[in-house]
Amino acid sequence: MDKRKLQCFVSVFEKGSVSAAAEALHMTQPPLSVMIRKLEDDLGVSLFNREANRLLPTPTGELFYRRAKELLTSMNAIHRELDESHNGSRGTVRVGCSTAASLFLIPAAMQEIADNKLNITVHVQEGETAYLVQRLRDGHLDLAICRSQYIAADIESCAVKTESLVVALPPGHPLASNASIRIADLKHETFFLHSAPSGRGISDTLIAACHAEGYSPKVAYWGIETLPMLLMVQRGLGIAFAPASFGELGLSGMPKLVPLRDPEIHTHLNLITLKQARTPATVQRFIGLLNRV
Repeated sequence: MDKRKLQCFVSVFEKGSVSAAAEALHMTQPPLSVMIRKLEDDLGVSLFNREANRLLPTPTGELFYRRAKELLTSMNAIHRELDESHNGSRGTVRVGCSTAASLFLIPAAMQEIADNKLNITVHVQEGETAYLVQRLRDGHLDLAICRSQYIAADIESCAVKTESLVVALPPGHPLASNASIRIADLKHETFFLHSAPSGRGISDTLIAACHAEGYSPKVAYWGIETLPMLLMVQRGLGIAFAPASFGELGLSGMPKLVPLRDPEIHTHLNLITLKQARTPATVQRFIGLLNRV
């Protein structure tokens, strides 16, 4: 099936008239009308009912529209995959990530792209893990980078960045001068914790550590993003936990961050991909960059 004919048919179907479609396609109306008639003759069916200046799709036309859209999507995918397989240094990578990945991992990867003079464009979507995994499954993302450990039969997950957890303390807190903090020291504190709508998150590990010390933490706030929690800690509303890299941001108005040592808990940024998905060369190249930063 000729791609141009499919594109013309889809445009006529969506615009509802040959004149509007011709304008959108940057062509004159008579050749487009002839093309649609020829397409109907080739298929042996009527795709439109013609009433005055309007084209109304027949049931067969509606079916053909759905199939034409699918064919065009497949054709575009073929062209894209051939180009990407030819040279992994040029292309587009669609990345879903948490804010932490946007703050630390993505900038480092972008620096690698610039240093290596790669023509890779990165499209980033931020969100929580379940949303990003669904976008991945729907074909809108090539990969995702999340804090939560997501376990599913169709998902491949591996850690690309591991770091220790630190405790964020409000101004004047008696533990702020400590070189490190034990989880047992936090028995009477008000906790701000990260929620993990899907999968297992770092908060599960923290709560288990509290239980091992004989107490259940008082949790006043569950959230997805770390920065709002740190700002609330600075207001004296409670304590929070963050990856050690947050201490490198150098932002004003941030609370004191003290390493958690007993137990020492590590948090991971996990690279999530679909097991059965074909990975274009550009995406493979980008994943290689992530593993180096």
